[in-house]
Amino acid sequence: MSAPENADIVLSRLAAIVDSSDDAIISKTLDGVITSWNPAAERMFGYSAAEVIGRHIVLIIPADRRSEEDVVLARLRRGERVDHFDTVRQTKDGRLINISLTVSPVRAADGTIVGASKIVRDVTERKRFEEERVRLLLEAQAANRAKDDYLAMFGHELRNPLAAVASAAAVIALARGLDELPRPLAVIRRQVAHLRRLIDDLLDAARVRTGKIALDISPVNLRDAVDHAVTVLRAAAVPIRHVIEVDADEVGTRADATRLEQIILNLLTNAVKYTPAGRRIRLTARAEDGQAVLRVIDEGVGLSEGALSTIFDLFAQGDQAVDRAQGGLGIGLTLVRMLVELHGGTVGVTSPGRGGGSTFTVRLPLVPLPSATSPGADTSATPRRRVLIVEDNEDAGEMLRVYLERRGHEVFVATDGTEGVEMASRVQPEVALVDLGLPGLDGLDVARHIRRQPHQPRHLVALTGYGRPEDQQRCLAAGFDSHLVKPIDPTRLNDLLES
Repeated sequence: MSAPENADIVLSRLAAIVDSSDDAIISKTLDGVITSWNPAAERMFGYSAAEVIGRHIVLIIPADRRSEEDVVLARLRRGERVDHFDTVRQTKDGRLINISLTVSPVRAADGTIVGASKIVRDVTERKRFEEERVRLLLEAQAANRAKDDYLAMFGHELRNPLAAVASAAAVIALARGLDELPRPLAVIRRQVAHLRRLIDDLLDAARVRTGKIALDISPVNLRDAVDHAVTVLRAAAVPIRHVIEVDADEVGTRADATRLEQIILNLLTNAVKYTPAGRRIRLTARAEDGQAVLRVIDEGVGLSEGALSTIFDLFAQGDQAVDRAQGGLGIGLTLVRMLVELHGGTVGVTSPGRGGGSTFTVRLPLVPLPSATSPGADTSATPRRRVLIVEDNEDAGEMLRVYLERRGHEVFVATDGTEGVEMASRVQPEVALVDLGLPGLDGLDVARHIRRQPHQPRHLVALTGYGRPEDQQRCLAAGFDSHLVKPIDPTRLNDLLES
């Protein structure tokens, strides 16, 4: 085969490579005039070869990047190669695409540089993946920092009440008479209530996020819910040193009464926490624009503009310096938002800035008020019950026994499952309170055995640290009638025994 034939074959192969390449391959003169344009360039930029050959390369360069061409041409004239230069180019329809550009000088037979060859690769997807990777990395780093901050804060928030309880217990141990007990006992009640709120908020937030909270929806009078929440707050162990005003109309909405009270109580507790003693907190309930509208208005520390947009985020607490002094996990307002949205409503906040107080506004569907119901029978008298406690923690069992006996009940205590089953048969209790985490025969097995006995307790209650819906279902399936989460709320226990 002759040399010209060899040259033709090589050129033919090169042309085939250029035509079949997925990368745009473009040649131009040292003045920037396009001299060749392969099919990939047509697909990438939308221009046919006939439209661009003979025109200047600035045709595909955005106006704000045309200075790049001068730099590239200057380097080519010096015989330099431009490798993997990331930039942006413009298509025929005006779209901007991210590209990686490699430009090589084209030389004549005598070595003179007469033009340039450009290989252009569309890296738009690669850029998108890189940006997404960076975004996810930053989010992961932020989440990791938030987790570390949260764990440190959680440890701090748990240690404070535990330290107070430990100190109060030490004071009780040194007490020389009954008159020295009320103060340390009040501290213990207050700190246990605080711990219960922390744990309940944390678990409720997790349940809502995973869709494991079921609402018991019915018509509710918003004014009644406000009055009840304020009553609960005033009855708490923590003294309220604020002026709390209620200006509520009778407004109907569809809600889970318990969760609605939780929403109001969380907003009210938040206002108390960040409002100096002696200042006013006002709650209003109105029907506005076809909605039931609740507002909690305080004269507290207020919120900066930046905090307004993040205050409902999980673990967000506005100004850290203020929050560290006030305590809390930054969960309460997140839970408020979750529960309000679960009811088909919205919650927002306004504030003129630091020191100007805040107004939290909840909007819920408006419905006609339910008709008034006749008052029920008098339940003020507390009946005396025969109660069996099955609890392997001797301290917990003993304190529960003392509490119930002081309430007038007849109490028996078993310290393991086997003893509990035997004692249930022997003493025939009306109510059995059974811890689930018993050694050997666990609480679920105890319930199953008791349900097979001739005498049946009128009420079988599970005591557990687990409060998920699936935990409650397991208890019901085993034969329990009720499910109380530790630490036991005395009010709920009393209501159960009195009903």
